[in-house]
Amino acid sequence: MIHVLTTMTLSLTSKQFVTKMEENVKRVDNRVNDYIKDSNENNIHDIRTAIRRLDATFRSLPKKLREKKMICKYITTSKRLFKINSQIRDYDIICEKLEKYSSEPIYTKLTDSLNRRRKTKLANAIKVALSLRDLPLPHSSDNDLQSKKLEMRYNKIVCRLRERIELDLPVVLTNANKVKELHEMRKDCKKLRYLLELVPHQNNNSIDNNEIHKTITELEDIQDMLGSIHDIDITIAYLKRVRHPNEVTHILHDEISERNKKYEDFIQFCKRSLSDSRHNFLNQIAILT
Repeated sequence: MIHVLTTMTLSLTSKQFVTKMEENVKRVDNRVNDYIKDSNENNIHDIRTAIRRLDATFRSLPKKLREKKMICKYITTSKRLFKINSQIRDYDIICEKLEKYSSEPIYTKLTDSLNRRRKTKLANAIKVALSLRDLPLPHSSDNDLQSKKLEMRYNKIVCRLRERIELDLPVVLTNANKVKELHEMRKDCKKLRYLLELVPHQNNNSIDNNEIHKTITELEDIQDMLGSIHDIDITIAYLKRVRHPNEVTHILHDEISERNKKYEDFIQFCKRSLSDSRHNFLNQIAILT
């Protein structure tokens, strides 16, 4: 299924990387302050995105720096905040999907329960956000990093994500019920996209900038489609667990139907992307080694 056209290495210098890391750390710090002031849906989205970008930077660090106490503690705390906010976002997504049934008695039963859970999670999230804000911001200098080691580590992570996507894609294209694999592939696409965005492609002579941009765009398209499917999957899973199975049967049926449509859209997108034997999506990520 995959025809590797060539093997290319993404170039990343220590100076470029440190600049990106400082940007990503500062972004998290700003988003945390906004989140503490107002934990609305937009700020939840922004803090989660900022933490993802910072995590991509952290994963690219050589082992010695990844284990540095100040950096490790900041990243660990930020990922705790990310996890709690992911649960809060799930509750918000389910409530949003239930809004179309707001005239039905079951709506209040379900949303009241979800909002109680959300309130508890949000209280925990604010505590973690406050502790994150109090931590010293991680910092690295050019002297801490050797460009060669950094580049080796970076390309190793890119290669690992590429291989996982290559393995998962045939699985999810042939079985709509592979919920876990769909979710994992979406996360891997997102991680790979953020890694590729770390490289200043306009200064990168080792790989075609247009091909990198195309790959990033397709990764974003795929993660958006898989994100829509995931939102429905968490709603379906929730509806299957509620104590009023008979009252939610029609809602469950609607969500499953919508999920089937979204999955078919994903299939058709991948078929179009894979139809060109020279420039399909898998070939584009295959050269990122």
